[in-house]
Amino acid sequence: MADPSSDDLKALAEMRLGDAEALLRAGRHSAAYYLAGYAVECGIKAVIALSFRANVFPSFRFVRDIHTHDLVALLTLAGLKRDLDVATAADVQLSANWAFANGWKETSRYERIDPFTANRMLAAVGDAEAGVLQWLKTRW
Repeated sequence: MADPSSDDLKALAEMRLGDAEALLRAGRHSAAYYLAGYAVECGIKAVIALSFRANVFPSFRFVRDIHTHDLVALLTLAGLKRDLDVATAADVQLSANWAFANGWKETSRYERIDPFTANRMLAAVGDAEAGVLQWLKTRW
């Protein structure tokens, strides 16, 4: 999938969270943690993909900048940073979930993650009420 659409990225976000849940059940904590964070990245990139307009040539800088794995940078590029700041100020659970999920980095794939941290990451990302992915879905 060289050029994923917004719909592709939405599906990938959901699939990666499901993969993370399966890996967590199998005791593969490090991989579960990594894929849960990757689900957030895909979710933010799905929102970014929605911002592209037909017949409008995007700036080189914007296109270059969206090829990052930094969640805060992606939120900013998606135009969601202020919305998330407002939402986390109003919802203590979403705030805690974002604070935890935001600890994810692309380089997490090289780390050994303990069971508690992996479980907490999946809860932060996948919580049906105040999970980061749930919040992102309201922007899709």
